[in-house]
Amino acid sequence: MNDQFTNTLNSVPAFNLSDFEARDTAILEIQNIKGDGPLLVNGQPVRVEVRSPGTSEALNAQHKIDTAASAKAFAAVRGKAVKDTVESKFSERADKLAAVTARIENFPVQALDLYKNPKLGWFTEQVAQFHADWSHF
Repeated sequence: MNDQFTNTLNSVPAFNLSDFEARDTAILEIQNIKGDGPLLVNGQPVRVEVRSPGTSEALNAQHKIDTAASAKAFAAVRGKAVKDTVESKFSERADKLAAVTARIENFPVQALDLYKNPKLGWFTEQVAQFHADWSHF
């Protein structure tokens, strides 16, 4: 029976943890503002290469947001006035999305400039939702 157990173990493929890890990046094809087709610039689809939530860039960006939130909470507990404006929240989100954007194809705008433009929120929201869904990676 011991030989049978050994043979069974030898026939099982080795477990490799990296087989279950998310990819570092994935490509998002941006939809137009109506959401009824791809966003095209000069006839070419706009694509964003997004880093997964498990990359160091994404983890560092989230840490920066979490640290700022903790500092604001501690300041409020100590009775200090906390400046938590719409603009600061918007800027934090833009910084994070810029950090997780590896590149943008066919849209000649810097990532941070794109994400800081509130009138392009429909574009920004697609990137944020894509990044938040681990199944893409």
